[in-house]
Amino acid sequence: MGTRFQITVFHSDRDHAQAWVRTAWDRIDQIDQVCSDWKESSELRQLCRSAPHPKPVVVSADLLQVMNKALEIARASEGAFDPTVGGLVRLWRRCHRAGRLPRDHEVEKARKGMGIDGIIIDEAASTIQLLREGVSIDLGGIAKGHAVQEVFQLLERQGIRHLIIDGGGDLVLGDPPPGRREWRIAIGASSQQVSSNGTPLKLLIPGRAAVATSGDATRFTEIGGRRYSHILDPSSGLGIEGPHQVTVISTDGAIADALATAISVLEPQAASDLLQRFPGSAALLVDPRDGSHQVLGEMSLATEQ
Repeated sequence: MGTRFQITVFHSDRDHAQAWVRTAWDRIDQIDQVCSDWKESSELRQLCRSAPHPKPVVVSADLLQVMNKALEIARASEGAFDPTVGGLVRLWRRCHRAGRLPRDHEVEKARKGMGIDGIIIDEAASTIQLLREGVSIDLGGIAKGHAVQEVFQLLERQGIRHLIIDGGGDLVLGDPPPGRREWRIAIGASSQQVSSNGTPLKLLIPGRAAVATSGDATRFTEIGGRRYSHILDPSSGLGIEGPHQVTVISTDGAIADALATAISVLEPQAASDLLQRFPGSAALLVDPRDGSHQVLGEMSLATEQ
């Protein structure tokens, strides 16, 4: 899925833990083969290439589950999160390498397959039907969260409760390490991500939560003196302007992942309204330039060395 995963567990039986962590890696590979936009052979890419579909197509449980959640958050965010932006994502990648903005006719062409109204899901039959030619689905804003959630549940069922699963900054946390009362999660990709008083900014989490961060600390381009993120605004087809960073805490990895993407696009009030539709969710908006931040919902922070 275009990123790195890391699994850390604390358990009294080393052999038991190592065996199930190996199984967890296999599970991540399985989800990657289903949902990756980076692999031509993935189930997702094959589904899109075969569109439009005269009849519904039977799909795997993973693809069905991720697509269902993607459409749920697309509707709740009124399109700020949109899984059908694949064409725009690929256009933006090409323009990023060329160091230019997309041209209007390029954006118009990339939009032709967009729209979640062109996706029909039948849960009972385990089918998806794509109605538009040229549709390109990108699950990069939710599939990693689904993967870390699935691995967390897999390991927890085996009695491995003290753990942290990290999929490129999308985290699912179990109980804190033995002897600790809480997780302390540093915010930001560099030491420059600090609070307004100059000390490191950390989330304090008692345990069992999903945390996802979206930002442009490492993935951005500067064109004409303006900085654009790899995260696209579906309404404009351009990367959102930054620098910016959003961290979301929620009850589920996929939901946290998708909400972090959507909130990156939204204004704070609209973001706050969106969070209220997902109980147990909160967000931290950070300006990486000076560490100033805004909390939406309930979230515990620490600013200490």
